[in-house]
Amino acid sequence: DRRTSLVLLVDVQDRLTPQEFGRLQAQCDQLRGARRTNRIERVKFGRAEVSEAWQESGQDWVTVYFAVSLVDYTVDDGSGAVVEGSTTPVDIEEYWTFTRPVGPKPWRLSAIQTA
Repeated sequence: DRRTSLVLLVDVQDRLTPQEFGRLQAQCDQLRGARRTNRIERVKFGRAEVSEAWQESGQDWVTVYFAVSLVDYTVDDGSGAVVEGSTTPVDIEEYWTFTRPVGPKPWRLSAIQTA
C-alpha cells in the first residue's frame, strides 16, 4: 500500500543523497496525490559493471551500469486497474551514480539515468 512505499523510502533515506531522496519523495507524493501506486516486481539482474569511478572535491564517485529485467506498472488505487506500464517483464538499462566522502564511508545513491 502507499504507506508501505513511504516507509520503505524513509528506511533507505541514509542510502540516498538528500537530492535523490527529494526527487524520489516528490514522485511518491505525486503518485499518492493521484491515488496511484507504482509496483516493481520480478527484478532479475542481468549485468552490473562499473562504468566510471573518480574523486572530486573530497568525494568518491562511482557510476554502475545495470541491465535488468523487471515488471514495472502503476495501478489506480480505487479500481486496481493498470494505468501505466506493463505486467509483463521488460528489459531496462540504467546508470546509477553513487557518492561518499573519501574513505571508508557508506555509499549513497546520487542519480539514476537511463542508458
